[in-house]
Amino acid sequence: MSEESGLSQRLVLWGASGHGKVILDIARAMGVFDVISFIDDAGGESAHEFCGCPALGSAAYLQSLHGSTSATAQFLVSIGSNKARAACFQKALDHGLLPATLIHPCAVISESARLDVGTVVMARVVINPDARIGRNCIVNTAAVIEHDCHIGDHVHLSPGVLLAGGVTVGSHAHIGIGAVVLPGIEIGDFAVVGAGAVVVKSVPPGVVVAGVPARNLAQPR
Repeated sequence: MSEESGLSQRLVLWGASGHGKVILDIARAMGVFDVISFIDDAGGESAHEFCGCPALGSAAYLQSLHGSTSATAQFLVSIGSNKARAACFQKALDHGLLPATLIHPCAVISESARLDVGTVVMARVVINPDARIGRNCIVNTAAVIEHDCHIGDHVHLSPGVLLAGGVTVGSHAHIGIGAVVLPGIEIGDFAVVGAGAVVVKSVPPGVVVAGVPARNLAQPR
């Protein structure tokens, strides 16, 4: 990484799982980090390795920040669950870590699109003009975000999702694999859209929809 960027060359990925492996590949493909390590709560507090990278449990890692320069490292939460990812994101911020934004070199992002910190964009993603992506989001493999979409914080757009122009997705929402959302639709905070659904009308906050066309699963057909 160039000295002019002012960014740390250290990256910490919080979450050592299959999703973490994909994030690691993106970080390595970017070629800007000298040292990549993991926070791995499932692996215990003792030092170990994950995918060839050093790993520690969160308690041990966060304790190690006291009185060290590691607090200037960048981090990204590599956990799929929106709720868990949001909690870890805030905890890392509280301990002085700096959120990274990771973008796979094969992604296509318009110059007028805007991505907030902590978000990861995977391979073959397309983000078109004037789209806005919030903090700590996952834009998964081959998702398409059309012009003027607005995505809130802590959202997961699964592989193959297609958001047509002007779609709004509220914070903590999860859009399932291969789902399609038609132009101008609003997906509320904490809403869930099932895999393969076609959303033709707006989804209220907290509602789970699925099917073609997408229907509220809590309501009788």
